[in-house]
Amino acid sequence: MNPSIDPLAPCPVAFEGFSEFERDALASFFRLARQRGPVLLPVADAAQAEWLVVDADHADAVEAVRAAGRTGDAMFIGIQAPAGAFAWLARPIDPLHIVRELEALVELRRSGLLADIEPVPSGGVDLLLHDIGTTNPVAVASPPTTRAIAALPLADGGGRHVLVVEDSAIARKFLAQRLARFGYRVALACSGEEALAIFELQTFAIVFADITLGPADVIDGLRVCQAIKRHARSAESHTSVVIVTGQASATARVRGALAGCDAFLTKPLMEPEFIATLQQVDPLFGNRARPVT
Repeated sequence: MNPSIDPLAPCPVAFEGFSEFERDALASFFRLARQRGPVLLPVADAAQAEWLVVDADHADAVEAVRAAGRTGDAMFIGIQAPAGAFAWLARPIDPLHIVRELEALVELRRSGLLADIEPVPSGGVDLLLHDIGTTNPVAVASPPTTRAIAALPLADGGGRHVLVVEDSAIARKFLAQRLARFGYRVALACSGEEALAIFELQTFAIVFADITLGPADVIDGLRVCQAIKRHARSAESHTSVVIVTGQASATARVRGALAGCDAFLTKPLMEPEFIATLQQVDPLFGNRARPVT
């Protein structure tokens, strides 16, 4: 973590390439929104911004960001992100999703963990980011395959199956990559509804679920945890549930405990706490586990 930056200090954000109407609407939403991370503070001057939100369909704006060497500081909204970007969202614009993704990016960079995220490859869009383009739950008709990350060999995860439930594409990808490096086979869900549908089709050793999975009226991570624990009791099986959240309050921990979770992790996920949690919820995970490189 960069000691010179308070992790919760306001984060200046500039909007590039959007129409005046879109820019004003986004700025107004950012001023009103307060999610779980640092305050996202709209600024007019891109040079003063820590992060940029860029209209990916505005060629001049994309080129200006690239020429300034700031592709890695930008979230792109539109058809396709350029190579080197860390985040991309499809239209129509969803301000809440933009806020959630930026919060994840800010937390990871200020914690020194953003280097663990692979940028968008040249010539295409990262498919793990592509699935956040809709706010509707994804219907699941068969066991997850195309949105699963295979385990790497010879790691203490041993190829055991885990499910990551997270509506932030950046946070979902970050956690999935770390688990895969430890040898787990990772399936992904971006909503509580999708997670429960996948869980009906496959058994998992561990489920990592964020508390907040979108608007207040959707299935959140606590309800996912409750449903999994009810299923485990009826099936006489065991699936460990780890609540992962940016809500570090005692209230959040109590709510997680009441829902039946086995462990509680606070974002950003630092390596010592992450490994200790794996050791706690997975008896087969070795005490000297190291990621596969």
